[in-house]
Amino acid sequence: MVGLGLIGSGALRHAALADSCSVIGIGPGEPSNWGAHTGPFASHYDSGRITRRLDARREWAILADRAIKQYPVIEAVSDVPFHDPCGLMFVRRDEAGIANQREVADALDIPITIESSEKRRHSLPQLHFPDGYTTLREPAPAGAIDPRKLVLAQLTAARRAGATVVDDVVTEIQSIDGGFRLRLTTDAKPVEVDRVLITAGSYGNSLLPTGAVAAAVRPEAIVKGEVSEATARSLQVPSFIYLLDNPYLDDVYVVPPTLYPDGRWYIKIGGSRAGAANLETSDQMASWMRGDDPDNHADHQIKIMRDVLTTVLADVEFLSWSAKPCLITDTASDLPFVDTVAPGLTIAFGGNGHAAKSSDAIGALAVGLALAGEWTDPDLDASQFQAQLGSYQPADGSRHGN
Repeated sequence: MVGLGLIGSGALRHAALADSCSVIGIGPGEPSNWGAHTGPFASHYDSGRITRRLDARREWAILADRAIKQYPVIEAVSDVPFHDPCGLMFVRRDEAGIANQREVADALDIPITIESSEKRRHSLPQLHFPDGYTTLREPAPAGAIDPRKLVLAQLTAARRAGATVVDDVVTEIQSIDGGFRLRLTTDAKPVEVDRVLITAGSYGNSLLPTGAVAAAVRPEAIVKGEVSEATARSLQVPSFIYLLDNPYLDDVYVVPPTLYPDGRWYIKIGGSRAGAANLETSDQMASWMRGDDPDNHADHQIKIMRDVLTTVLADVEFLSWSAKPCLITDTASDLPFVDTVAPGLTIAFGGNGHAAKSSDAIGALAVGLALAGEWTDPDLDASQFQAQLGSYQPADGSRHGN
């Protein structure tokens, strides 16, 4: 396994549970000093992501359903809790999108309730949205997850199942007779393996010995509004996705008050920024994440998201504000690439801003393909996850992310 973020750590656990192979996962931990870090970054360095099955895309709903069913299993075998089943809601007013979501929910027996603006004002008076918006609500186990803790839980469970975990960076993958040689950042001896699964997220293309696939990396920013512990414990609201009318943001997602590693409570908001230039190289990605990029703070986006949050949560007192960068890897299909691109070489990356909640299922799908040597999933079509060669320039469009 090359890359131990959300998808990679999930894949490592599933591979370790298989009886047919010994498993090694290689990937770096979170840097302690972002500003001085020169290696790769990941986007799971955070404590709040939404989780849901409700989706207009059948494939994402299936992957989320599989992953969510594994949450209690992962928590039990790792002793690391990461899931908050606080519920989820979409707030939107486009009839076609609402109809698509209802169709998928009906087909997959996802329980949802539909509320008008007036009904929502009575059921959730703490939230203030414009009139004319419909709310689609999904109950628990939808809600939120802590991605840092999910990665920790997966790696803990993988180790307990016999996997070897190496805290290092793979700089090159070479094809050799009978397998592959992995060269590392440190002076450690190269690792030789029979098969490789690349789950390196935004850095996946830079490691492919077969040539790049059509994935594009775009910069994103999230905003955290600090609240008091009393506010955090009294504000009983679900995670939500809001498809607002805004020329700069297609949608925003909000995670309810979450306790972060610094001991403070934050409400997190993120959104898809229109017109952001892709990050073409590893150096550009690192620069964005370190804060060296002059557009790193994305001041206009941050102001808009802050304004959205203080409007929707008009009665909440915010104590401070902060922002963080992240990386989104897009594909033309809006689904991750899960494909064997050469004998013994499988990839699983391209989360499109949706993958955190479904990462365990994506990892399982990739491991199944890598071990079987063929696509065996009965519900998902291999062609929808096939890697495309060349470059890809994503069009602006709502992602309803994370």
